[in-house]
Amino acid sequence: MKLQNKNIVITGAADGIGYALANRINQESPNSLSLIDINESVVSVANSLHADSYTVDVSDENAFQEVLNQIIDKNKSIDLFCSNAGIQQFGTLETSTDDWQKNWDVNVMSHIHASKVLIPHMQEQKSGYLLLTVSAAGLLNMPGALAYATTKHAAMGLAENLAIMYGNDGIKVSTLCPQLVDTNMVRSAKELPENHPLLKDGVLSADAVADEAVKGINEEKFLILPHKNVAKYIQGKAFDYDAWIEAVRKLVP
Repeated sequence: MKLQNKNIVITGAADGIGYALANRINQESPNSLSLIDINESVVSVANSLHADSYTVDVSDENAFQEVLNQIIDKNKSIDLFCSNAGIQQFGTLETSTDDWQKNWDVNVMSHIHASKVLIPHMQEQKSGYLLLTVSAAGLLNMPGALAYATTKHAAMGLAENLAIMYGNDGIKVSTLCPQLVDTNMVRSAKELPENHPLLKDGVLSADAVADEAVKGINEEKFLILPHKNVAKYIQGKAFDYDAWIEAVRKLVP
């Protein structure tokens, strides 16, 4: 899918990968760019790109869907929806039920809230594209981040199902699955010591991830893997699940 003259929406656009996506996609001359975030700083980001901004919590089904319908009413279509908003949380069995729910609501349900509006809309226009920022944690795992890894696995399952169910309607789906990215979310993670195994493949800039995302959308690839070693790890996991679990277990600090 080429992005020129398309109507594009990005959630979680105030910083991190979403901010980088907004800047990178704006270079493709879209017809419209609509940026969504719970943080009001999305307004200044949008102003710098001559884009529209909407401040809303994507885990609030009614409020989020109302915004999406407003965007459709204004621009007549949403051609590409980048469902990028997410939260990362470290912790294992001590993670509270409230925090589990927060991870579920943002990392999974926000995609579902959007899909309930966008899939029928895209079916009607016989085209459309969904990009879900899933993370490599949804393909592999993330020791020490139980709720995050679990909800990202659910997000991957959702993306696969959407691609299977609605591909014949002209709707494309991609999943953006980086490992560590240089964002505020990662920089503030005190649980990542210098020798953490996740650091061995490097920390990519958000701009580099955004470049890979646009390339993957242009090529209409389901899996977009900014960290290239992830493809090898997936193959190893599928080839021998027990050996893979044992190898990852040895990496746990």
